[in-house]
Amino acid sequence: MPDDYKELGREEVSGEVQRIYFRNEATLYTIAGVDAKEGRLTVLGYFPQLLPGQRYSFVGRWTVHPKYGEQFRAQSCQEILPTTKEGIRAYLGGGLIPGVGEKLAARLVEHFGEATLDIIGQEPERLTEVPGIGKKIAAKIRAAVEENRELERVMVFLQGHGITPNLSLKIYRQYGDQALDVVRENPYSLTEDIFGVGFATADRIARHMGVFLHDPFRLQAGLRHVLTNACYQKGHCYLPEKELLLAAVKLLNSPDIEEPIEEEEVMAALDTLLGEGEFLREDGRIYLPALFNSEIGLAGRLRQLAQRKYDIDEAKVQWAIGEVEKELDFTLAPQQIEVIYQSLQNGVLVVTGGPGTGKSTIVAGIIHALLSLDGEAEILLAAPTGRAAKRLSELTGMEAKTIHRLLGFRWEEGRGEFSVGLANPLEGQLLVVDEFSMVDLPLAHHLFQAVPAGMRVVLVGDVDQLPSVGPGRVLHDIITAETIPTVRLGHIFRQAEASRIVTNAHRINRGQMIDSSRNQGDFLFLPQEEPEAALEGIRLIIRRILQSLPLEEVQVISPMHNHILGVENLNRVLQAELNPPGPTKREYQVGKTTFRQGDKVMAVKNNYDKGVFNGNLGLITNILLAREVEELKEDTLTVEFDGELVCYGRSELDELTLAYAVTVHKSQGSEFDFCLFPLSTQHWYMLQRNLFYTAVTRGKKMVVLIGSKRALRRAIRNDSIQHRYTYLGERLKGQVEDGI
Repeated sequence: MPDDYKELGREEVSGEVQRIYFRNEATLYTIAGVDAKEGRLTVLGYFPQLLPGQRYSFVGRWTVHPKYGEQFRAQSCQEILPTTKEGIRAYLGGGLIPGVGEKLAARLVEHFGEATLDIIGQEPERLTEVPGIGKKIAAKIRAAVEENRELERVMVFLQGHGITPNLSLKIYRQYGDQALDVVRENPYSLTEDIFGVGFATADRIARHMGVFLHDPFRLQAGLRHVLTNACYQKGHCYLPEKELLLAAVKLLNSPDIEEPIEEEEVMAALDTLLGEGEFLREDGRIYLPALFNSEIGLAGRLRQLAQRKYDIDEAKVQWAIGEVEKELDFTLAPQQIEVIYQSLQNGVLVVTGGPGTGKSTIVAGIIHALLSLDGEAEILLAAPTGRAAKRLSELTGMEAKTIHRLLGFRWEEGRGEFSVGLANPLEGQLLVVDEFSMVDLPLAHHLFQAVPAGMRVVLVGDVDQLPSVGPGRVLHDIITAETIPTVRLGHIFRQAEASRIVTNAHRINRGQMIDSSRNQGDFLFLPQEEPEAALEGIRLIIRRILQSLPLEEVQVISPMHNHILGVENLNRVLQAELNPPGPTKREYQVGKTTFRQGDKVMAVKNNYDKGVFNGNLGLITNILLAREVEELKEDTLTVEFDGELVCYGRSELDELTLAYAVTVHKSQGSEFDFCLFPLSTQHWYMLQRNLFYTAVTRGKKMVVLIGSKRALRRAIRNDSIQHRYTYLGERLKGQVEDGI
């Protein structure tokens, strides 16, 4: 201690850091202003970090400086828990302590006030004063607090940066005791590792921690976010360099920035990422390496397989086609016979067409023809989703698998691997993949890496539907490249002509107004200009239709999340109508969403550990509270997906959403007996022909449209398609060398 300090005595003070007056990053020597019960104090010492707005407990000695007066020289400090009622309630209700949810946390704080945390830690027996808490639950709460001291520090630190308790818990679950080190070292890693953390949140943390706005570290993080988001959220395979730079500059220049970030600075950060191999540049196109390799690999493999031709005995094939017609009790059309010939002659064949054009019949015909020629032929069937695979099984009477299952996908130690691939290929004579329009670039690449040279491949899909959710537009690129044999089916067969779903879907696809002159049968349009009246109509229609159909076969599909007829409001209204609260139903509140036993839900994130994929539909069967089940560490929902029970802990519930209504994108790959589609001018920019066409073709037995005639006309006439940057077609044509 310097000679000009006079020691007064050792004690402890606590308070909220308001200002950092001085800090030496080399020595960590810090002088801070702290608001304590004694008033504004000056605290000095050697601290790894002090954050304005955060509360700390300091142990040390009072000193008096001859010039600056009384100061507290701290020998140690520790972050402390929030002491306001609001802070304690948020802390306890954030999932930290098993069995304490938002409602119980509120009761605890109401009873004990600001002493709640002290009571839990020092007098846990008093918790039984709160209704609903017995000795067993009180002991469990106390034990949980003792076991989670590190988690307390993480929760307090992150909540000090504006992160919600639930998200704080997810961060701790991801990184464990290393959470604070990871966040402090690179807060931007949260955007890659934690579902629900975007760049804005990570940037706010980084800036609170003192990251300089013009720091190359921050600029590189912005570039990573822009490119990754463009690829995995908007479906691009790359971005033109100029577009990437402009988007990154816009992102990084927050409204409060005094010295704007210039494009030259971001270009320097881009050069660093290119030099380190995080990005790849090819003729002005900037790629993530994985997508670059997938695009090159898929194009090369497709060209190889397309070169393979098979000699066939036409007499035997003719006989086999006769056997097919006997088996199907159906006379094949000339184009269908031609497709069967091509499937037997070519290494790869694409079959595309709208509803009612005979795609299903052709798949069955190809399989029966091959089996007629070779009774021991091994045939593999696959589709991108579980519902699509199930439908393919029902059509063929053979086992069909999801593509992930076919390729032996497994998730181990935080990363996914395919056990089937180039070194361990598939075995069989024929692979049929249905709903191929949904398959994105990375999955298509993995699939074709696993196809051996002697296996025929038939890709079936409707190219006029929406493209894959993930990167690329693989089916579209394959067809437009015109290097892979392709058959486009256009004739609607007589059996399908009776369906107005089929005929109106084709009218929509041609840009023609639907036929609503006979507003009956399996396709109805109910005009209703006012969204509020349309909403009431939807409520009544769904209530009535569920008297004859199960919930899993009834689906409302909307273009957007927002507005009165958007997915979020529709789910609230339909949940209240179809699954209201009841004395025998448990429910669980997470943010603005209430999950209730019996609710229809959808997974919105791939969870490979659970075997659940984005878009899977399920039903909540039970809600288990940690305070009631000894083995549970957090409150848990059980959801039934296709007959399998899957558990979701409280910190994972942002992976689920109510699914009485879903977006068109989320409905891809699924068909339902009854579909209802609201049309509103509030969804103007999302009313696009291919989106509307995709929604209508989800219905098997009945489609109902309700809403504005103007919105209906817009949905049919607007043939604009969201552009995606992809170079697969050019690579298939051989217009670019495979390399940088």
